[in-house]
Amino acid sequence: MKKIFLFLAFIIFLLSCSNESSEKVFLEENLDNKNAEDQLDSVYHYVRAHRYLEINNLSAAESRFKKVIELEPDFARGFLGLSNVKYLTNQLDEAKEYNNEALSLKPDLEESLYLSGLIHKKLNKCSKFIKNKDYESYSYNPLILILGLCFEIEGKSKEANEIFSNNGIKSVETNLIEAEYEFYLNNPDKSLVLIYDFINENENAEAYLLIGNIFLDQGRIEEANANFKEAMDISKDPKIPLFYAEAKALYEETKK
Repeated sequence: MKKIFLFLAFIIFLLSCSNESSEKVFLEENLDNKNAEDQLDSVYHYVRAHRYLEINNLSAAESRFKKVIELEPDFARGFLGLSNVKYLTNQLDEAKEYNNEALSLKPDLEESLYLSGLIHKKLNKCSKFIKNKDYESYSYNPLILILGLCFEIEGKSKEANEIFSNNGIKSVETNLIEAEYEFYLNNPDKSLVLIYDFINENENAEAYLLIGNIFLDQGRIEEANANFKEAMDISKDPKIPLFYAEAKALYEETKK
């Protein structure tokens, strides 16, 4: 019993050092179950999995998330974590399968619904994602905005405008979604401002990919090429296949 309390104290310390709210949710949802030691083991693996995901060590994150669902086969967020890994490794069919498992366990898990939107958009199936979804029933801002973006992609501009005109749901965290929406509206200057604000706080490959595509659309090939190279370099080490593959293809195309 002493061992359990010491380990719990260690886990709570780890959680107190984190901004990852889903880790705290894990504690709330799981520590009241029967096998205390197994539960604590799964908490440990879940915390470590998220740490690896944050630094893009995708193979280590995958291993830890698999351990979580081995110990907790009914824990939706374990499957969501695996889905995130598969999405970033560009294994979209597997990402979809794991995410569907998460949603079958917890249909109202809004982070999984958001990831579903990202996957469907990547597969050019936004129409399937927005079907029968009422954005007014959600509270997770990235999910609401990815619905808005998919509405615009599918030509439902009225619904998209209703979402994006609500300033209360937008933040720097969601700037890339809003920037892509402005890009679809042919507002490249607005899009770039949003992206650069995002980069000031969170420099990543996806942002440079979007900048490159904006410049490419404007015929500014050399600037597009430079941004695709930046996206390729950022996603090279540690490697994020989802972004690296796209960045490399576009870099090679624009280099010609």
